Amino acid sequence: MKKALLLIALFAGIVAAQPAPTYAAGDGAVPPEMEWSFRGFNPEWDVEQIFRGYKVATQVCMACHSFKYIKHRDLMKLGFSEEQVASLADEMGLGLDDKLISALTTEAALMSYGTEIPDLSLMNMARPHGADYLHALLVGYEEAPEGVSVPAGKHYNKYFPGHVIAMPKPLTMDGQVEYPEGSKVEPTVDQMAKDVSAFIEWTGEPILVKRKTLGVYVLLYLLIFTILSYMLMKSIWSDVKKK
Repeated sequence: MKKALLLIALFAGIVAAQPAPTYAAGDGAVPPEMEWSFRGFNPEWDVEQIFRGYKVATQVCMACHSFKYIKHRDLMKLGFSEEQVASLADEMGLGLDDKLISALTTEAALMSYGTEIPDLSLMNMARPHGADYLHALLVGYEEAPEGVSVPAGKHYNKYFPGHVIAMPKPLTMDGQVEYPEGSKVEPTVDQMAKDVSAFIEWTGEPILVKRKTLGVYVLLYLLIFTILSYMLMKSIWSDVKKK
């Protein structure tokens, strides 16, 4: 019985573990691990945080970046009504099914920053440490250490691989984005970075919470099935030995 339980525990650990993608090597600092509602064994989307992150994304990030894999209608999956999301879309001059595309063209981006601007929809899935990395990046701008040369028009960020990033610091001061009335938190730079990181986690995999929750039920089913199978096997072999 002990061997069976040990195998079950080992199997559960393998199934529950998240596959780690392989990323290009970089020398950015390892971001601190944050607490997120969508992690752990009881994951859930913090809808209020995602809505605050939407505000930051659309009012700050979309000056340069697009979210081409998401549209306002997708917010209804979080519990927003069609009327609510239609109002949000209308504020941006968009329809429910229009993608969130930045007005910055590729040509303008190349002229201003010397590089194409990445879409942010899947950014957390494409980077090691996901939301932790994005939050750290947004608050990680600082003066370059003595002896480190930063080219003109570039910026130093200790969490960015190579430390030199073309993107200027996007979150520059507290209150840069006006949060919804009744918000439980203040729009500090750190809070805005957390909220938009959570929003981008959601845009990358809206079914993440559902997938993880389903995984827990599958593990419980397999655990019960394995125990019953083991007990049945013991009963069968017990009868065989008596004969």
